[in-house]
Amino acid sequence: MKNTHQVFKYLVYLAVLTNVFLFLQKELKAATHRFGADFSIFQVFEAFTSTLDTAAWVILLFLFELETYVIPRQKITAFFQWLLTGLRGLCFVAIFSSFLGYVKGYNWLKYFEETPIIELCELVGQSWMQELDKYEMVEQGACKTLAKGNQILKHSQKVVYTDDHYLTEAKWLAGINVLNSLSWILVVILLEIDVWLIRQSTLKRTLKFNQYLKNICYFSLLFCAIYWGVYGDFLEFWDAFLWIIAFVFIELNIRSSDIFAQVKSYYYSLYRTLFNNRGFL
Repeated sequence: MKNTHQVFKYLVYLAVLTNVFLFLQKELKAATHRFGADFSIFQVFEAFTSTLDTAAWVILLFLFELETYVIPRQKITAFFQWLLTGLRGLCFVAIFSSFLGYVKGYNWLKYFEETPIIELCELVGQSWMQELDKYEMVEQGACKTLAKGNQILKHSQKVVYTDDHYLTEAKWLAGINVLNSLSWILVVILLEIDVWLIRQSTLKRTLKFNQYLKNICYFSLLFCAIYWGVYGDFLEFWDAFLWIIAFVFIELNIRSSDIFAQVKSYYYSLYRTLFNNRGFL
């Protein structure tokens, strides 16, 4: 049973790693429409937000797996602990930069303006935003059925067109991206606090309060996953679903670790001693 659990866990980890390349493929195509020849190295986190965000999370996931399951606590030297901390710090920088990229992506959508264009066929050969991070060229044969809204819009800074229907959907999805990214940042901060509290043999009620906060974040993440499943594309939903499962495994690693077992044993012994001395047991 344990081997089956481990195989399933690492298959989930492999799946989230695969998503890095799927996001890269998607965002490479979108970048040609959003940035074109004006692309610069300073726009990397804005152009490849999901790719870099997912890559940083994959590295962080593997680091959590090493620290909470693969390597016994007593074998983690001070140098190795500092190395893990340094790598996690770099991942946090990348993740926070990606969060800012999601915020910029949401703000980018605010620059669409109304145009006097009535017929979409006037825009043959131009970029059309069909949904968030999904663009295509307006073609003569499909121009009459491409639009779904009542008003054709143009980005004030780029030659990109869309309509009010697609823009509304894109804004909602961009907002979900921001919420999802922020929720994951809070989850990983709370996990770091969990590990620290357990090592400090902190009172169990503190751990429970920390878990309560994490449950709120997980509920938010589940909401994002459901929204992507209904209104977004499959890749976003699938990635969100896999990450929730992956961090459930990390939670299980923490709860089943030898550190946590020692803490539980200590407080159980303390409980028995206190109540035995008072004649309750």
